[in-house]
Amino acid sequence: MVKDSMPTLKSSFTPQDNISLENKVYTQVYSPDKDGKMLGYGRGMTKSKLFGYESVTQGSQSTSAISTLIEEMSAKHVEQIQTIQAKQAVREKTLLEEAESRFRTEAAEREARLIVEAEERFMKLTKIREAKFMDMMDAREKKYKALINECMAKGMSIEFQSSGLDDKAFSSDDDE
Repeated sequence: MVKDSMPTLKSSFTPQDNISLENKVYTQVYSPDKDGKMLGYGRGMTKSKLFGYESVTQGSQSTSAISTLIEEMSAKHVEQIQTIQAKQAVREKTLLEEAESRFRTEAAEREARLIVEAEERFMKLTKIREAKFMDMMDAREKKYKALINECMAKGMSIEFQSSGLDDKAFSSDDDE
């Protein structure tokens, strides 16, 4: 009862179509190796022996067409590679120029900062030297004033001693 309910497939293929289909299947499964010998059929079996001469000539025509396509694709591939390389060279040149420009800008900025820092240090050093110089001058001035005062004090007493006058002489003259 189950068999009756299953639909039966009716084939519309002719025996000629079946042979052609079998040839295609064999070609796909047992394709020729690099020497042109058919795999899976034993030694010495070639495509021409298996399918006849027309299959070989059709295969060589399709091989020729494939070779032409491969050559065209290779030429396009080479052209694409050259285009990519040219674009890459332009990009590398642009990047190099940008990096060089950035480097020069940064170097100029660093140089300007260093000049400002050097000027600031010079000004600080100058102020420190001026302060030390002023301190030194103040110390010398005090020393000279002390020395002058001392000399003045000694000079007056030496003057008094060299003239032969002393305090008593002044006082005695004043008393008379």
